Amino acid sequence: MRCAVEPLSRSVRLVVSLASGGIWLAAAPGCGLRSGRIELDLVSSARLALAELQRVPPPPGDEDLGPWEPRKGSVVVGELLAIFPGLLVHGLGHYCAGDYSTAARLRHVGELGYLLTAAGGGLGAGAYFLDQADQEGFAYGLYATGGAVALAGVTYFFTAWIYDMIDTPRAVRTGGEPPPRSEFIEALDLFD
Repeated sequence: MRCAVEPLSRSVRLVVSLASGGIWLAAAPGCGLRSGRIELDLVSSARLALAELQRVPPPPGDEDLGPWEPRKGSVVVGELLAIFPGLLVHGLGHYCAGDYSTAARLRHVGELGYLLTAAGGGLGAGAYFLDQADQEGFAYGLYATGGAVALAGVTYFFTAWIYDMIDTPRAVRTGGEPPPRSEFIEALDLFD
């Protein structure tokens, strides 16, 4: 759904696109703006506002709630989610803890592991069929390449899973705060 609002000056036009969750400020030629499009992300702004609302202490008069603390879940539940379903969908322990950015990075790293393992397996299968049809020895390079790619994929897969299991208790105890130094996972996430 799109709607356009034009102010009186007719030099700046505000276009709202509800399908993608963004607002674009498009300037007509000659109005003095260097770029013709400025994008404001409403989804990120809403997430930041929601995160700030979760950190605000309860209003006065709600003394029966006790002292304010950040939202904390159960370490046991988070760890169990990181162990079994987290083997298939990486980052569930951090997602349960409320650390959505680390959970998304772990999911990306695990998905890259799945992709590389499947590609390595495909190369190995191709080498097998090439070896059956051809006796010249050309398939050995393809075997080695498939094995290396699959090994890299399995490494990514287990790195994401083990990191999720190890770091979930810290994420639960801090109420979903990202780790203080997360360059390791940021370096592994090629899609971010």
